[in-house]
Amino acid sequence: MKSHRLRFAAVLTGFALLFAGCSNSGTDSGDSQSDNADVIYSDTLEYPLSATIPSLDPHISTSGAAAMVGHEIWETLVAFDANYQIQPELASSWEFSDDARTLTFTIREGVKFHDGSTLTPEDVTASLNRWKSKAARVSGVLGDAEFEVAGDNAVSITTPEPHTDLLAQLANTLQFSAIMPARVINEAGADGVTEFIGTGPYSFVSYETDQQVELTRFDDYQPVDSAASGLSGAKSAPTQNLVFTIVTDSSTRLASYLSGDSNFVDLTADTVTQVTALDDTTVSKQLAFENVIVFNKRSEVFRDVRVRQAVAKAIDPDAYLLAVVGDSELYRLNPGYLFEENSLWWSDAGSDGIYGAQDLDGARQLLAEAGYDSNTSVRTLTSHDYGGGYYSSAVILQSQLAQVGINLELDVSDYATLLTKRADETAWDLYTGPFVVPSTLTQALYLGATYGWPDDAELTELLSNASAAQTDEETREAASAIQEHVWETLPVIKVGDQYSYQAVRNTVSDFSVFDGVPVLWNVKAAE
Repeated sequence: MKSHRLRFAAVLTGFALLFAGCSNSGTDSGDSQSDNADVIYSDTLEYPLSATIPSLDPHISTSGAAAMVGHEIWETLVAFDANYQIQPELASSWEFSDDARTLTFTIREGVKFHDGSTLTPEDVTASLNRWKSKAARVSGVLGDAEFEVAGDNAVSITTPEPHTDLLAQLANTLQFSAIMPARVINEAGADGVTEFIGTGPYSFVSYETDQQVELTRFDDYQPVDSAASGLSGAKSAPTQNLVFTIVTDSSTRLASYLSGDSNFVDLTADTVTQVTALDDTTVSKQLAFENVIVFNKRSEVFRDVRVRQAVAKAIDPDAYLLAVVGDSELYRLNPGYLFEENSLWWSDAGSDGIYGAQDLDGARQLLAEAGYDSNTSVRTLTSHDYGGGYYSSAVILQSQLAQVGINLELDVSDYATLLTKRADETAWDLYTGPFVVPSTLTQALYLGATYGWPDDAELTELLSNASAAQTDEETREAASAIQEHVWETLPVIKVGDQYSYQAVRNTVSDFSVFDGVPVLWNVKAAE
């Protein structure tokens, strides 16, 4: 057998394990080189993105690829550490009022934007009020409440009801609460901001559509005084330039890695063995996504709960997930809409007799009762981007639904186009694939007004109750109530959880992934 030094790290130690823990801080060549003063490090680091970017505007875009780039440019008031605990970023401190209705932040002093201006409370309020208006998951919870300047160096928000999950909303990694100059906010058009100016360790240089995004080190960056963890803590930008290359074809990304042109690559069960023979590579297995089926409740077909119940009876989660990932080691069954390691919010309430209870005859009976005509096509949006996970999910779902006479048609496009269509309630009927898992149910986009459109007053009230919970016991009760209601009304069906492989060259040091975001601001690569 060929001798090699590949380390295969199964990173599975708790809810924080959306974090990939791929740091090459172990014992191999990468570390010895990083400690050697004679080693020359590359001044440019390239990272391949597996999807196109519909918009770089972090207040508008729900794209994971946009978030990967955006967190290098923009910062938030607070951020998650590797254990999903809230840590300060642009806020130096915060406090809730006794009735938990007012949240006040003190802003960190001396922070500069990339255009040379100094961060002010006015910049923060302009940014957060725009973000609140664009992110449906936030506007639905906060309503008309606005962030306001609360002194020389503070901002606050007062809500009619307590919203103790607001810090988690502010730290969310998708469609995130980026702070940018008020001037940029005021000049933004309907398509988003036209200047990409933040306070992060890297500043924007250029974006070639569907090709690459180039960033460069921000020399006046002011880091927080704490250890790096998750998306929080110190950021040093040891590499001068970051280039995000958009390579939607997985075979091309793998070929680039195998030829030595790339330091990073995502892997599948079929391709991981091609990398395990390399002696300069670390592979990690990471808990990555949940797979769900989201119904458009405003579509003619799925507004009838009996049709949604028929879909639940038609699917076999085991077969679905195995078809998507190709390896029984890369998925697990889970009826909860969050990772079960999230002990505060996870619940399987309401799933008994529904989750994994395949009953094809029962599905056909429900379809007949609902008057579903098998000649009626059901449209699903899908894409080959992101390693093909969306496409393989749509194909297996098409096969399973065909068993009960549901005719699923695939509308295939690049991911940026998919997101545009997903926002159009007339363009699709159901949507399936891998989803980034939030830290609270109140942030799940498919339970709000972003897409799917549950239009369910009781669900809205349950989400509001969870947002206002002030004790762990109240949070667990509220989370269970949401889960039970969702399994009863089926605006969405949970299929299971998905793991993924990623390979990183051992010459790369201090790399990690958190919540699907590659943490590149402290990374350097030996030449």
